[in-house]
Amino acid sequence: MFTCKLICTDIDGTLLHPDGTITERTKKAIAEARRKDIIVALVSGRLSLSLKTIQKELLITGPLGCFNGSLILDESGAEIEAHPLDLSIYEKVLSFLSGCAVEHSVFTNDRWFMREKNAWYEVEVQTSHIEGNVYELERLPEILQPNERIFKVLVMDEKANIVGALQEELEKQFGQSLNIFRSSARYIEILARGVDKGHAVRSLCKTYSIEREHVMAVGDYYNDIGMLKEAGYAVAMGNAPHLVKEHAHFVARSNTENGLALVIESIL
Repeated sequence: MFTCKLICTDIDGTLLHPDGTITERTKKAIAEARRKDIIVALVSGRLSLSLKTIQKELLITGPLGCFNGSLILDESGAEIEAHPLDLSIYEKVLSFLSGCAVEHSVFTNDRWFMREKNAWYEVEVQTSHIEGNVYELERLPEILQPNERIFKVLVMDEKANIVGALQEELEKQFGQSLNIFRSSARYIEILARGVDKGHAVRSLCKTYSIEREHVMAVGDYYNDIGMLKEAGYAVAMGNAPHLVKEHAHFVARSNTENGLALVIESIL
């Protein structure tokens, strides 16, 4: 029988309903897991302040895997591991993107930046509940605070074919130095090389002395595959693409059907 000591859950498409809310059943299931001393870690592409907002709604504390495993924090907010972007490579990426007709934003430890306020800016504010900063992205390294580092470049476009073609070109240009992947049909995420959500699982297991066979990971998209591979019990949401489901031990119901709540209830 599976004994769970750590739940690593994705946020968008997994924990959250499509309208961005958390169902009461999901809140109750997570609260019950915590009462049984199961660590609940939110592992997402989001920045830490956004994840902390979700923790407050869930009335929990716990570690965080931010930026798809690039920044890992313990329950007190202290860094366990950090893998920021190399600034010289960041400058090359920004130079490349400046010649492309796509929007992009940049994320540091606790802040995010865009060149201007537009529809994509408003989408990020609505999603993360964190107000952004308007600044010239090429000059961003000049204004970083002490210990503030750049962790992610996010590229976005409404047309999936444009996003796909740009991902291929980015991989040709920077694939040897960076981790470049789709986090949805509209988004490309650019992180330090060799880092993904699986890295977060391994790091949390080491920090909290938990064997991987006691980890349940739940996700819904391609960027969750690394996390699913590292878990003793890998769960794909019913709304996940087929390839993601192939990496799961179990396929839950979708995020419109309390899929995360049901799978947590099943292991308690």
